Amino acid sequence: MSFSNVSHALAQPVRYWVLTRYLARIGLVVIILRLVPISVSWLNGDWAFMINQLGTLAVLSAICLPLSRIQAPEDIADNEVLVISALSFFLSAASGCIPFMSEGLSDIDAFFEAVSAVTTTGLSTLSQIQQHSAGFLFARSWMQWYGGFGIVVFSIGLLFQNKGLAARRLAMGDITDSRDILGNARAHSVKLLTIYCALTVFAISLLLMAGVAPLSAVTHALSGISTGGFSIYDSSLTAIDQWPIQFMIVLCGVLGAVSLPFYYRFVQNGIQELSFNLEIRALLGLSIWVIGLLFFCSGGNDENTLLRLKHAVILGLSAQTTTGFANVDVVALDNASKLSLIFSMLVGGSIGSTAGGIKILRLLIVLRLLQFFIQRTALPAHAVLERHLSNDKLDSHEIEKALMLILIFIGTVLCSWLPFLMAGYEPLNALLEVVSACSTTGLSTGITRTGLEPGLKIVLIVDMLLGRVEFLAFLIFLYPRTWIKVGS
Repeated sequence: MSFSNVSHALAQPVRYWVLTRYLARIGLVVIILRLVPISVSWLNGDWAFMINQLGTLAVLSAICLPLSRIQAPEDIADNEVLVISALSFFLSAASGCIPFMSEGLSDIDAFFEAVSAVTTTGLSTLSQIQQHSAGFLFARSWMQWYGGFGIVVFSIGLLFQNKGLAARRLAMGDITDSRDILGNARAHSVKLLTIYCALTVFAISLLLMAGVAPLSAVTHALSGISTGGFSIYDSSLTAIDQWPIQFMIVLCGVLGAVSLPFYYRFVQNGIQELSFNLEIRALLGLSIWVIGLLFFCSGGNDENTLLRLKHAVILGLSAQTTTGFANVDVVALDNASKLSLIFSMLVGGSIGSTAGGIKILRLLIVLRLLQFFIQRTALPAHAVLERHLSNDKLDSHEIEKALMLILIFIGTVLCSWLPFLMAGYEPLNALLEVVSACSTTGLSTGITRTGLEPGLKIVLIVDMLLGRVEFLAFLIFLYPRTWIKVGS
């Protein structure tokens, strides 16, 4: 029997009762989380929005409570984890869009807004955002906050399927069993939640002490820590006159783009953890690089040097961390600046953070592999050269996975770019918009708007979902043998 026949014979489809049970339990968690924006709506007197949220939660409760009691094995397979991660974001957005319709949004715009929120993207088709209720504005940022935490937990749980480089770097203590995905994820979730909440409280306190209004401070802190980028102003950070406050808000995004387990290890190991962590140093280097490019590319403008530097710092950090706050009109930037932003958004932040993109660790793996090939040409044919990144050994599976995800990411960008070109949009602006959606950044050249063609809105919705779960989960979701058992 060939290897292909053996793999087909051994392939096990997902167990539907397992998916139903855990998706229902995730639904119950979402119900509890949405009590917070309901309370905010009640305090602000946003009765229509509050009633719509309560009605949605009542329906969710009626569905999730009985389904969560389904008897199912405690163990969970790899393909089941991936399918749950894909479906949880889609279903959360689908249920979250219903209250948004009470704010006058069309069906597709409400779903677009909900997907952008739960995937921590920040693209929006809305205009005159300030005219919407305080409850609605808070709910968008709150969805980004818990969406950001959800993807961190899921991504770390997926990495615990093996004890590769990423899992070793994200571990907070011993991983007793690499196959015990649920056990490892549960053990880390409490630590992750503590870190995430501490960063959020710090960000809110920082903005409040700086004199920012409570609603603005809370929503921008939630969107910043989650690297979501939703603002309560149409012009994003341009509406905030004080540059120090703009910088504080973007700093929240920097905190979110750093791997959450890094903070745990920093407390354990002290300042020496910085010297061990190659991703942190690479994030700093890439941020300085894009800030420098944006600064020099704007040299032909009439702005003074200090103002150019301020704009470059805010926009550069926002792009590199995939936060998506903007302090300038992106469409007015020159082509070199747009290309710099595109590259920064493609790379993104650290693995184990709320940032999007292909992740810095995967870029470092590819660069190390390139260096390995160059070094190999100067060695004898029989020489053995082990592949390492910093002090960690790179195995073939890890390299293959990094290359595969990068190729899928780039392929998705190109396939999504084509419909915008066919619709007649300016190529570079369209490319930036698509990369922004795939990397869950949210910077926009103005293409994303209420009047955007529905088909192109759907393209961006798919891009946001694919980018948030890092593509692999949706490939597993589409694979026929995930759902049905096929004989050898």
